[in-house]
Amino acid sequence: MSKSVRLRMWVYILLFTVLMSVPYLVPHSAVLGLVAFVPLFALADLLEENGVKHQNWLTYIPFLLFNIATTFWIWWVSPAGAIAAIVLNALQMFFIFWLFRKFKKRFTGALPYIFFIAAWIAWERVYQNVEISWPWLILGESFATMPRAVQWYEYTGFLGGSLWILLTSTFLYQVIRSANRGLYTLKVKAALAFSTALLLIVPPVISAVIFDNLEEKGKAVEVVAIQPNIDAYHEKHGGLDQNVQDSILVALAEPLMSDRTRYVITPETFTFDFDLDHPENNVTYQHVQQFLRRHPNADFLLGSVAYRIYRHKADGSPAARPVGDYWYDGFNTAMMIDTTGILNMYHKSKLVPGTEIIPYEKYLGFLGKIMAAFGGAWGSYARQDELSILHGRDGLGVGAMICYESVYGDYYRQNAKLGAGFVAVITNDGWWGDTPGYRQHFRYAQLRAIETRRDVVHVANTGITGFIDQRGEVLQRTGWWEPVAIKGDVHINDKLTFYVTNGDIIGRISCFVFLLLFASWIVRLIVSPRKKK
Repeated sequence: MSKSVRLRMWVYILLFTVLMSVPYLVPHSAVLGLVAFVPLFALADLLEENGVKHQNWLTYIPFLLFNIATTFWIWWVSPAGAIAAIVLNALQMFFIFWLFRKFKKRFTGALPYIFFIAAWIAWERVYQNVEISWPWLILGESFATMPRAVQWYEYTGFLGGSLWILLTSTFLYQVIRSANRGLYTLKVKAALAFSTALLLIVPPVISAVIFDNLEEKGKAVEVVAIQPNIDAYHEKHGGLDQNVQDSILVALAEPLMSDRTRYVITPETFTFDFDLDHPENNVTYQHVQQFLRRHPNADFLLGSVAYRIYRHKADGSPAARPVGDYWYDGFNTAMMIDTTGILNMYHKSKLVPGTEIIPYEKYLGFLGKIMAAFGGAWGSYARQDELSILHGRDGLGVGAMICYESVYGDYYRQNAKLGAGFVAVITNDGWWGDTPGYRQHFRYAQLRAIETRRDVVHVANTGITGFIDQRGEVLQRTGWWEPVAIKGDVHINDKLTFYVTNGDIIGRISCFVFLLLFASWIVRLIVSPRKKK
């Protein structure tokens, strides 16, 4: 390999890493992602044309660097988990690109790039519906740093952003190639340049028009959101008595309460050891009841680690664990409480692999011991198979997304479809320290607000607690490592967006196109050797 080829190779690798990583990290920088795949396409052609060895490793490196740059903060939770998440997520991205490179050897023209776009988006869709998933770096999520540019997500959802990035990079790369190599006629070059210009200009213009003409829908209700800021490592898990934690919570909320306050919302897992069949035995539940008697107009949305005990294993879920002569299920739960008791509850469904669930435990139960040895879960939480929403005494629907469930856009949209007037994202983002992780998580809620046109109350133990309106604009937000409660109005919207009603159309079409082209590829692989013979 010549020095010039080696230099260009590393320039392309680093360019992709920077152009694709910065949008996830720096506010108002998402437009860089629109051209991020140009150096990646150039890298693939450079390696092929120069017969460079170890091409697979060299095309894996940019995806690995991208994952490290954007999600390195997982290390603060679990070094082993960080290595697994980063290496395996990058490997899946590489595999899609590897398929593209192989497909390109059998087909010419635009078809390989159509195959690549369809394959990538199909993967992003499927990735959201399997137990081993880490969809944090879906390409369309990068626009969380520029929500005003993607107001049309109410029609396409987050995969519309992925399609925009891949299409723009593809067209721009063809423009550059045609200029450097004279591959196309003048008319084709002009058409490519014109199409690229449209892709760069039209979506932001449409978004600006939507943003300027959109108004908050629905009546306003007052909500108090509490960020207790209890250290997840040293205080929350046994280091600080639950009575003290409860007193912090109440002291923060009490000054903000009024006759208008309709909901008080805590972060996830605020309290532990909550027996769902005997809630009166839980100390936090007792304090909540005392609080509600002083403020009878309010309902309380509480995040808790809860459990339910059974006499027989068959009475529990597949994740039920033995304890003495009994069995029990553990849950990561959001529950709506008033002075009469627990009105309804939702058990987290999208569980975190390694810490809350052993993926495919029925078939891979041995993973529990391995994960436990590296600080992970020894067993799985029980979960709901289908999403449900919470209802207050007045019948208003409230969506409750627990932790990183808010990253799953297609799952999240079902809150609106089920009748939620607004959504509460309850989380504990203190695990990652003062790193980009909690900021990314908060921004993703802005995209979910646009897709569903539902106000979002993002409530963190620590991280960022805030109010987001139906345009994805942040109305209020707290700082990092700050014990505080904030109060604001949310609007109860009952209108359904196109995306909420019709779901992930782009993902479904991409799956169909990918399977069709993949089948054509397999047929060609089978037929070609016969023709040669």
